[in-house]
Amino acid sequence: MTKNCALVTVRNSSTRLPNKAILEVVPNLKTIEAVIARAKLTGFPVVIATSTDASDDIFEVIAAENGVGIYRGALLNKIKRWKDCFDTLQIDNALLVDGDDLMYDYNIGKRAIEALEQSNAVMIKHPENVICGYFTYAISKKGIDSIYQFAQQENTNTDVITEFVKKSGIEIEMMKLESWEMNQPFRLTLDYEDDLLFFTKLIEGIGIEANGKMVTEYLLQHPEIVNINLYRQDDWAKNQAKFNEGVKQSIS
Repeated sequence: MTKNCALVTVRNSSTRLPNKAILEVVPNLKTIEAVIARAKLTGFPVVIATSTDASDDIFEVIAAENGVGIYRGALLNKIKRWKDCFDTLQIDNALLVDGDDLMYDYNIGKRAIEALEQSNAVMIKHPENVICGYFTYAISKKGIDSIYQFAQQENTNTDVITEFVKKSGIEIEMMKLESWEMNQPFRLTLDYEDDLLFFTKLIEGIGIEANGKMVTEYLLQHPEIVNINLYRQDDWAKNQAKFNEGVKQSIS
């Protein structure tokens, strides 16, 4: 039984930046290993949640080399993958850490699980003004079970879960952020070649274990790094909106 854990969600079938999860961000460090290293700093057991597709076999090796667990499930439907992982590992609460968010803020993650345990809500969600890539969700088993009711098919594409969460009607509490965790136009997520270069420069400058406050202060001092990939944010937001509109039509 695992009371709380950090679930690192990742697949190796990206199209905009092929094999992005296993690219080197700095020498001898794959992008997914950066995410794993920071997930470990939450203090919770770390589990890679990936698919059973052959393209994701590499994560068996990565999990072993980095001393973390692994669960393999549905390829397209990550809500089902999470649900089955919760059931199999008997998880109570999980941080949902996106494999694209290389500098995910482990301090927000720890606070999110604390908030979840102290609240009547079943999901802790990021406010809209959170720095992109610092935090997404923490969720309880009750919450994941409820969302799963609207995404039970193996081949349902749940790459963005926003509309499924809305449809479920679960009780959500917004994460309370510190001043350095919000209201900055930084893009700390990996979708494009420019994002990879951004993370390379950031990690070379500050290391992989820097907390969110340190990262924010460093980026404020180095706008040339921020500007490497900032223009990609509009493309990313449009892609998310387009996906959500398709989901809204399919589950309405």
